[in-house]
Amino acid sequence: MPCAVEVVFRGSGVRRGRAELSRFAKAVLSRAMADLGIAGGEVSVLFCGDREMRRLNREYRGIDSATDVLSFPASEEPAGGEAPWLGDLAIALGYTAAHNLGGGRRSLADETALLLVHGLLHLLGWDHATKRDEARMWKEQDRLLALCDDLPRPRIEPAAP
Repeated sequence: MPCAVEVVFRGSGVRRGRAELSRFAKAVLSRAMADLGIAGGEVSVLFCGDREMRRLNREYRGIDSATDVLSFPASEEPAGGEAPWLGDLAIALGYTAAHNLGGGRRSLADETALLLVHGLLHLLGWDHATKRDEARMWKEQDRLLALCDDLPRPRIEPAAP
């Protein structure tokens, strides 16, 4: 059973390239889930503006500021025969472009792939609270990202914050 990825855009997170970004997000998550053996897993991705991300961060984490990615793991186990619902991801591309791309080390598309994989790992219970956990998670993140190296990168343009 193939993986299912729903992509939603809310607010002013993306000015140009929504269709390309949607296809890219689905491809990145599908490859990562397939590699991790998650047959038929389902994930929802929200691309939003900084204002919406700030609201989500404040409401769910008690932090009154925007961030790049939030993960909301599913709280229920799937019923027998149902595809596993992994949860929801929220990604703010305006925040990402402004805060994570210093020095030109990565493109916005590459950073988006990183946030998708990073968020997926959080949905699966990975964390980086300790140095040891961080090293493990970063290694797995890099391994999964390498599986996506051949995917065409979308030409996306975030909306102004």
